[in-house]
Amino acid sequence: MAANQYEYEDEVEEQDNAPADLRRALKKAQKEREAIEAELNKMRSELRARSVKDVLASKGVPDKLAKLIPSDVDTPEQIDSWLSEYSDVFGLQAKQEESAQPAVDEETIVANQRINQSTSTAQIPSADGNAYQKLMGAKTKEELDQMIFGQSLGR
Repeated sequence: MAANQYEYEDEVEEQDNAPADLRRALKKAQKEREAIEAELNKMRSELRARSVKDVLASKGVPDKLAKLIPSDVDTPEQIDSWLSEYSDVFGLQAKQEESAQPAVDEETIVANQRINQSTSTAQIPSADGNAYQKLMGAKTKEELDQMIFGQSLGR
């Protein structure tokens, strides 16, 4: 019974330091958690800044506009809808309409119309089809020679 008593006392001595050790472990875990949260927030802000910059660049909008986009607008779809909603405030509507249709001179338009008209009314050559049918329809060697050489070789 004495052996059990000594083991019990050892456990009691270890338990006396347990609350202090738990407090130290808790503080350490809280510091680690705060560091990880700070890093996560930094990465989120960098990712948001990059996605905003990419969307603005794809739309041809100046990068200065990124500072005016609210912080709750995060995804590219939200940024796109925000830009379309406030485009009249920043004068972006005219730019988008101009860039949608490139300037084309009158000569190019007329040339394209002429090409389209000639290709739409053109007939597909059928000489190859007729030659193939004649070759396949030949029954003798003389008929083949006549088609290939234009004359009978008379052997």
